[in-house]
Amino acid sequence: MDSLRDTHPRERESDGAAVGAAATEQNDLVGKSRAIEHIRAMIRRLRRPNSTTLIQGETGTGKEVVALMLHRNSERAAQPLVAINCAAIPDTLIEGELFGYEKGAFSSASQAHPGKFRLADKGTLFLDEVGELSLAAQAKILRSLESGEVFPLGSSKAVQVDVRLVAATNRDLASDVERGSFRADLYYRLAVIQLRIPPLRDRREDIVPIARALLTRICGEIGMPAPVMTNGLLAALEEHDWPGNVREMRNALEHAVVVALDPGELDIEDLPPSIGAAPPPSGPIFPPGSERETLLRALASANGKKAEAARMLNCSRMTLYRRLERAGLDHGGARAVEM
Repeated sequence: MDSLRDTHPRERESDGAAVGAAATEQNDLVGKSRAIEHIRAMIRRLRRPNSTTLIQGETGTGKEVVALMLHRNSERAAQPLVAINCAAIPDTLIEGELFGYEKGAFSSASQAHPGKFRLADKGTLFLDEVGELSLAAQAKILRSLESGEVFPLGSSKAVQVDVRLVAATNRDLASDVERGSFRADLYYRLAVIQLRIPPLRDRREDIVPIARALLTRICGEIGMPAPVMTNGLLAALEEHDWPGNVREMRNALEHAVVVALDPGELDIEDLPPSIGAAPPPSGPIFPPGSERETLLRALASANGKKAEAARMLNCSRMTLYRRLERAGLDHGGARAVEM
């Protein structure tokens, strides 16, 4: 998980998880889809309530950034935001990480540790990948949420804590409840407010804005101006399904920046092969003829869709754009070309 570089001075990182990584690794969600606008509106409405919030979405969709925004837009913003990646902490250590321990509570406890609940007192505790917790750990978290107190390991005294809990998962917790791998009582306690972030393939209108924001971020980190992204590259980004969502896109753009021959322009051929390469042809390959006639026939058969025309011609989209230019056809307006 990539951490935000400009975290709030009162925000803290846990072992194995940073406070916020992101849709664009910044402090806001980038996008113009209805789903993203709805999440922004919900964050504004949740400024005052301390209701426990469950953020659901596939890996890499930006759950961490939503948690960060919930904290920064809340009345607890001046207090700590503490995060812990539940999947990164062994079950034998999770209780000590969450609730703390006294010096000498176990053989390696050379000094006391307050635990994440106490570190987040008066602020927000973010439990990332909460679906990976064992049933035993779930029971202990539920008790602390309901009682508002924690028992550090090695201590017989309860410590009062006041935290707003935000949890995130890429799992279907409702299904896990039915299978018995997640406690129903904890699920209902966590899911008072539910925010669901759709994957990129379901909000393709967000792909280009996110790509521009990511590219600016990547280039800023390495101290170079952001290059121009060609239409061919943007088309390839929009057509890819992004199973790894924004995290996958960031890696793809970083790859493009590093390998690009022209530092001022990123083209489709600079993307990783799994994204930029043309897939196997799914339609007929047209016989040789005049270049212009061949291109016009392919575009007409593909209803102006350049990606489909490229498959018919057994070439990459970038090669198609070059052939269009060579034939005197404007590939920017190629969708309107008809026989």
